[in-house]
Amino acid sequence: MRQISELETTLVHFLDWNKSRIFFLIQVLQALFMVRTVNLTQIAQAFCSSAKEESVYRRIQRFFADFSFDMSFIVILACKFFTWGEKCVLLLDRTNWKWGKTHINILVLSIEHLGIGIPIFWTVLKKGGTSSTKDRTKILKKVIKALGKEKVRVLLADREFIGEEWFRFLIDQEIPFIIRIKQNSMVEGIREGYSVPVATLLGMQGPRKKIENYPIVLWKHRLFVSVEHRKGAKEPMIVVSNLEFSSPLKLYRWRWGIESLFECLKTRGFRMEETHMTDPEKIEKLLFILAIAVCWAYKIGELQARKMPITVKKHGRKLKSIFRLGLDLIRLVLFKEDESLLRGLTVFPYLGLTGRGGVA
Repeated sequence: MRQISELETTLVHFLDWNKSRIFFLIQVLQALFMVRTVNLTQIAQAFCSSAKEESVYRRIQRFFADFSFDMSFIVILACKFFTWGEKCVLLLDRTNWKWGKTHINILVLSIEHLGIGIPIFWTVLKKGGTSSTKDRTKILKKVIKALGKEKVRVLLADREFIGEEWFRFLIDQEIPFIIRIKQNSMVEGIREGYSVPVATLLGMQGPRKKIENYPIVLWKHRLFVSVEHRKGAKEPMIVVSNLEFSSPLKLYRWRWGIESLFECLKTRGFRMEETHMTDPEKIEKLLFILAIAVCWAYKIGELQARKMPITVKKHGRKLKSIFRLGLDLIRLVLFKEDESLLRGLTVFPYLGLTGRGGVA
């Protein structure tokens, strides 16, 4: 099939693997799209092979045990697939679940693109609970090395990603950030002479429910706080930044893109939480495969949406997401073996490729 051949051409060009291993990876991806689960038993059942299911299952197990990858491949692939502009918005978050008594805890850094986070770096944490400053700095240093800090417009993260040492790292590295903090965080600069909870700022501003770029001192760092308490919200949204941003609260809401990514990886997409793997190295390999699948599905959906815009319902929401549009199209082609459904949706122009192994 042409789309599978196109995927093979892409991987051959960017991955330093032998062709037989790349072909096996493509078979895994094809089966993954068909069954929409990372459960290896079901992937083996959907494999395009004359071998017995048990044999295929063992081959898949050996594949995960043997192959290694360079995570910078995903950065290169994502940058070829998608247009960020001169600078990109980074989204940092963590997803976790349990398999038996084992915590599966993954820290993911992604780039925001049209409402979704495109995964570029990740690490499987060795324990449950929040990530450490060491975990975060390690993953961000890799991104800085791959992209260059001048390419980062802003880093967005939730209340989990706070702390004096972490903020110092971001400031020293000159990484702009907007990070949500707890409303009981004690700050200086609101009342002269002593620290007060940052939420005090709302009560001092009269009827106004929105404050942006108010200078404070938090954990010895001079920052800017922005606060908004929307009608009906249980609590105010309070974010701090190391720079004065235009509409920082609006920009912070882009952070939801990484939640959309987790939905694509899990329940609404490939059901990542159904894996029985617990070994951190194998889970990182699984995410490598899922990252390729997400990029491919999203790009196909994006191209199809340009060709035929997604229907918008009466309540203002789209009939389906760009990712789901691409995922459904690829699955339809695989099940019906009808390539005409994807006519004109080649991604080669975005990759700079003209054919097998060729460069435009």
